[in-house]
Amino acid sequence: MSISPNGQGRLLIIGDSLSVGTDYFGKLQTRIERLAIWPSVFIDDKSGRKASLAAPILEKQLTADTTAIVIALGTNDMISRTESWYPQYVIDLVMAKTRNLPVLWVNTEFSALGRRDWISRSVRFNRALVKAQARWPQLRIADWNTSFVPKAASRFIADGVHLTVSGYKTRATFTVNALRTYGRQVVDASTTSTTTTSTTSTSTTTTSTSTSTVPPTTTP
Repeated sequence: MSISPNGQGRLLIIGDSLSVGTDYFGKLQTRIERLAIWPSVFIDDKSGRKASLAAPILEKQLTADTTAIVIALGTNDMISRTESWYPQYVIDLVMAKTRNLPVLWVNTEFSALGRRDWISRSVRFNRALVKAQARWPQLRIADWNTSFVPKAASRFIADGVHLTVSGYKTRATFTVNALRTYGRQVVDASTTSTTTTSTTSTSTTTTSTSTSTVPPTTTP
């Protein structure tokens, strides 16, 4: 198990084909490693992957030294699932397997010139992510939906889902910047937690010492 002086260990990223393209064209893993926040970065991505599949992946890939998680899923779900209840269901399904670790979830985005039903379901999913933060305090959102501008067709290929090389490079830069901010928050939270635990421990020890100096009650 490798934990760096800042309290961070392994960063686990779970994604779909968008993550595959982002890593390939944008050198995502290399750029995240250069942030020097996590000593180990592991990307588990696969084309066609739905968010629902993240739950068993988390059960398998969450190692003892994993200290933060990135979920970049939801696009394939919104292509195939039409139920209004589904976004909340799948988000909770995934979050329940995160062992209360900090999670950064990259939200979804389709081409503005793409299928209207996919776009509307994407909006629903992104709103569900925002609402989920009330249930899962450790959840943070990387707002790719509003950050990816311009939303011209030239940034997407014909299917309105996948990106051009330029689009993938932009997504890589966005992800790295989001992780830089997210990483600082995780490190700060970890440091605060460690300090609080240390202070509590010291206080308890002092109280114990003080109690031991009080003479025992004598029974007549």
